[in-house]
Amino acid sequence: MDEGVGVALIGTGMWGRRLAAAVARTPHLQIVTSYSRTAEKRDAFAAEFGCESSVSLETAISHPRVQGVLLVTPNHLHARGTIACVEHGKHVFVEKPIADALEDGQRMQAACAEAGLTLLVGHAFRRLGAARRVKTLLDQGVLGQVVLVEANFSLPGTLTPDKWRYYRKTCPGGLLMQLGIHHADTLQYWLGPVRRAQGAFARLATTAEIDDVGLAQLEFESGALGTLSSSYVSPKSFYLHLYGTEANLNYETDMSIWPRAEEMDAATTLTLQTKSGRQRVAFASGDMLVEELAEFARCVHGEATPETGPAEALAALRVIRQAINTHDRFVLEKVP
Repeated sequence: MDEGVGVALIGTGMWGRRLAAAVARTPHLQIVTSYSRTAEKRDAFAAEFGCESSVSLETAISHPRVQGVLLVTPNHLHARGTIACVEHGKHVFVEKPIADALEDGQRMQAACAEAGLTLLVGHAFRRLGAARRVKTLLDQGVLGQVVLVEANFSLPGTLTPDKWRYYRKTCPGGLLMQLGIHHADTLQYWLGPVRRAQGAFARLATTAEIDDVGLAQLEFESGALGTLSSSYVSPKSFYLHLYGTEANLNYETDMSIWPRAEEMDAATTLTLQTKSGRQRVAFASGDMLVEELAEFARCVHGEATPETGPAEALAALRVIRQAINTHDRFVLEKVP
């Protein structure tokens, strides 16, 4: 791979800026142009990151120097944006979730496959050095049979009517769709498929339409049970606890560093608890955003296939959609 892949970045909000900063940390990509709906924001972004400012999505993705597109848009726009990229023959990196609805994600998968184009989904957390180390420990059988899992990802959110996350229509599943889905991917990377999920949601402390707390009870195909929970109104939290027949593993991150994703490994501790005591587990730190973007560049050059492609993204989305659907059925059944 001799030169950086030219990309268009669509969506210049907080996370779009984080991805742009990650692009600057790798020689494998170059942001050629960017687009967002607000001219002032896209012009400020272009000036900061040294790229062109496009006046429309069409202009951005049809740019002759653009080989791939980084879609960092609201979830409900992912399918539309991906199809537009495919129509222009561009490879696609789309932030998680792949879409709000399984049908949209499957449509994106089929369109990219038929066109022979890459679709890489931004499930970056499995790429953390700590997460890779856990995978190695599990593959080595250090924990024995994993029988129970507890996972939480919580961030206090600014939920105001001008935000798309405020509304059920544009952010179904709310915090589990935005935060918990990261753990839904990582846990299946570690432990294999989830067979069944039962959801429970509530709106307790916010005026937004969406629920501000939620959890999913999980049953893995292995037989292990788990809970996956998130809050939009509590202090920052990120942990995964695995309980095995030979050892327990606690994975915890001091999220005061968030959203500086490149610092997550430095803020993470892994602790192994066996019958003989507790010990810290060492691991190599990584930069999860740089890793996924460098992989996207290799995919564009035909040198790799996505680790978190549509199949993996749809598996994570199924967990969240099943949690939503089972909760909705339970609520409807209780209505007189």
